[in-house]
Amino acid sequence: MLFLAVFCGFLAEYQLEHKIEKNREKQFMRSIVEDLKADTAAIAAHNRQRNDRLMMFDSLTSAISEKRYYDNTRNFYYWGRNISRRVIFFSADGTMQQLKNSGGLRLISNAAIADKIIAYDVLYRTILFQEEHEETYLNEYRGVAAKIFDADVFNKMLKEAMSKIHTADQISYTLLFQRPMDNTPLKDRSSLLLNELANKINYWAAGSIRLLQLLEQLKKKAAELIETIKNEYHLN
Repeated sequence: MLFLAVFCGFLAEYQLEHKIEKNREKQFMRSIVEDLKADTAAIAAHNRQRNDRLMMFDSLTSAISEKRYYDNTRNFYYWGRNISRRVIFFSADGTMQQLKNSGGLRLISNAAIADKIIAYDVLYRTILFQEEHEETYLNEYRGVAAKIFDADVFNKMLKEAMSKIHTADQISYTLLFQRPMDNTPLKDRSSLLLNELANKINYWAAGSIRLLQLLEQLKKKAAELIETIKNEYHLN
């Protein structure tokens, strides 16, 4: 009788622990879904900004090749300053980090979902690595741009942007640095230096396009993972 009582107590404790872990698993999945929803929205906004910069790249390089930087320099300054801005995607990966650091991945009973979560994290780490390379290209571009553009014009553009930060709740990406009022000449219009500027920004553009593609892949994975988790765990 004593053995039976101990055995029943063990079963009850096991069932309680199992129920607690299942509840934790479902809560983790609910949190991951919310994180993934935040990521998909952030990626959509991020890639709109990236597309804007790629359009500026096309305009800037066309202006260089067609030598349209003598009279109307307002656009040239506008494109040149905005292209150099960072556009970095940060995943809402708080739940992911918690799962990894606490050993919570073992709670995921569905192996296919666990594999997809890991694959999503691996792709995000790849994007972070590519963004580091992008920053290198942008720094090289900035070094050449500093020789071409008049610092006074960039300073005026920055002051204008700062004034808008205090007067608007939201500032669109393309409005952060607005076109200068005057057609201030470039500091250096030598063909060799402008060709170097075009080459530097070309390397950035190729990497930016690759990042855009990777982010679209991540967004697709997020959408698929959301649906899979919702179906598996019967989430609303």
